[in-house]
Amino acid sequence: MTPRRIAMKAAIVGPLLLLASFGTACSSGSSTSTTSAATLATGKVSCSKVTGTITFVPPLTNSGTSAETTKVAYTASGCTPSGSNVSTVASAQGSATITDSTNRCTGIVTSKPVKLAVVWSPTTIRSTAVSYSGYKVAANASGDYGFTLPNPGGSATVTGSFSGSGGATSTASTYSNSTAAQIATACASSAGLASLTLTTGSFTIG
Repeated sequence: MTPRRIAMKAAIVGPLLLLASFGTACSSGSSTSTTSAATLATGKVSCSKVTGTITFVPPLTNSGTSAETTKVAYTASGCTPSGSNVSTVASAQGSATITDSTNRCTGIVTSKPVKLAVVWSPTTIRSTAVSYSGYKVAANASGDYGFTLPNPGGSATVTGSFSGSGGATSTASTYSNSTAAQIATACASSAGLASLTLTTGSFTIG
């Protein structure tokens, strides 16, 4: 091979080797920068403020005969862990879906099992699932209606973070900004009761 051809080959192969080594370094770096697993939080947690929305699909009416799906979405703040391996819980978001055979308004007072999915902030805390045997419709001091969980004599279980001793002492309460009279008026209307806005509440998990 002539000196000229050797020089040309070096000019081509050199940059290719440099690119190859750069690509290997990038690949190696990305493979080692994996996200650490979320922490399974121990102990209990209490959140002092719960807000959200309960949506009834289709809307509840006094003469409803259709199958009903109730969707709950909420946000919690003012959260404080206790006896836990995590020191700070900024907030939580959660959801639940409840089904019924009818969208009649009277069905809302009939206790049904509720399973809440809870996602925590920071996201380094593993999520939680809370299963209540049922709920009770109740009013707060202002006469606004909502729900307390579990139902009287009922139970709760927890899996995931803050499962405590199985979560048997877990409780929750949340209230709308609607009185019994306002709910009754909506149920009697042609549009029905499409949703309730949750304005206050609290819960303890663990």
